[in-house]
Amino acid sequence: MFTGENCQIRRCQKDKIHEIHCLALSIWPGSFAHILSKEQISYMMEMMYAIPVLEKELDRGIAFYILNYEGTDVGYTAIERIDNTSYKLHKIYLSHKLHGKGLGKHQLQQMEQLVKDYGASALYLNVNRHNAAVNFYKSQGYEIVKTEDISIGNGFWMNDFVMAKELK
Repeated sequence: MFTGENCQIRRCQKDKIHEIHCLALSIWPGSFAHILSKEQISYMMEMMYAIPVLEKELDRGIAFYILNYEGTDVGYTAIERIDNTSYKLHKIYLSHKLHGKGLGKHQLQQMEQLVKDYGASALYLNVNRHNAAVNFYKSQGYEIVKTEDISIGNGFWMNDFVMAKELK
């Protein structure tokens, strides 16, 4: 198990956005290999994680964070303000070899605290309806508030739950 002493989260600046890109290349496809086709994974990697796309997201106000564990970057998150009282967690991913050690919970709790510090009272996220992470989010106090089917182009869809947690 980890302790907070060997785990840090830092905000990613635009000149380091390639770090998010590299983490995504190593983590994201494996997160969806059992849910999505190889073609859709390839399409979505380009659509969401190409460096120019990540730079545009930074420019529009999405903040990226990198999780470092024992001196190695092992995960990433992204948040965006929706309004004065709520934020959206766009991305939260952790190296698969570290699942089950409490790092994902720590990563999520850190983002919750961060947006609370910014004045938010709610955090929203989308998660694929077939992703095992749905149960993780439920265990952390998130509730399904709606179902969305989002066309992302090339005949591909994201079939998601929107989940939310009231932050206290």
